[in-house]
Amino acid sequence: MESDAANKTMQETEAPKPKSFFSRLGGVYSSPRSTFREIGQAPRVLVPLIVLIIFSMLFGVYLSRTMDLESAAVSQMEMMVERGAMTKEQMEESLPNAVKFAGIQMIVVTSVGSIIICLILAGYAKLFAMFAGAESLFKSLLSVTIFAILAVSIVQSGLTALFLQLKGPGEVDLTQINSVIASNLGAILSSFLGDDALPKFIMRLATAIDVFTIWMIALLAIGYSVVSRKLKTSTAAFWLGGAYALITIISAAVGSIFTMPGSR
Repeated sequence: MESDAANKTMQETEAPKPKSFFSRLGGVYSSPRSTFREIGQAPRVLVPLIVLIIFSMLFGVYLSRTMDLESAAVSQMEMMVERGAMTKEQMEESLPNAVKFAGIQMIVVTSVGSIIICLILAGYAKLFAMFAGAESLFKSLLSVTIFAILAVSIVQSGLTALFLQLKGPGEVDLTQINSVIASNLGAILSSFLGDDALPKFIMRLATAIDVFTIWMIALLAIGYSVVSRKLKTSTAAFWLGGAYALITIISAAVGSIFTMPGSR
């Protein structure tokens, strides 16, 4: 009798077997709250992080071969010519290498950048959880972050690739990447009013109001609250949304200042 009771107690205290990577990824789409709760019970970081890096790298390779990198390189080098940093002849000689470097830079930024963003978000979540008096494990927060970013990136990147193919290779340069999919308010306003209808500061703020960003914040808020004790979803959403709004306002102001000459 005692042996049976001990075995029953041991079975009840045993942690549930973690679901597979694909089950968790699919669960982020279908039932994020229960999926993040399961992730919090047995967080896994290595496999989803490797998948995110590979996916980001492949998407970076695709963008480097599909987008018009030459126009962006020419625009930057023309500014250097105007400032006297190089001559027109030097620009023409350096252009092929500049385009090649831009492609390599895009691949590196998309792959390494995804890791940095995950670490920053998880660290920030750990910080505001402490301020909110909540308890959380960094590994659980990081696992939630990776799965949320991966889930949103798959949909966003897939739609971006589809629209780029419809437009045709080389028809879109880096300055138009945010308007490939009309998922943000800035792209919608530009399509109706034109690119220069509103001040740059307003357009940058409107571009930041994006469907995928809102989805990302919602997933992270749910995930962070589920894997943290005494952390409400609304509190996590407030901290995430507030930080994003502050960064957006600052970057929009700075960007508007540096693009003021010759523009609205």
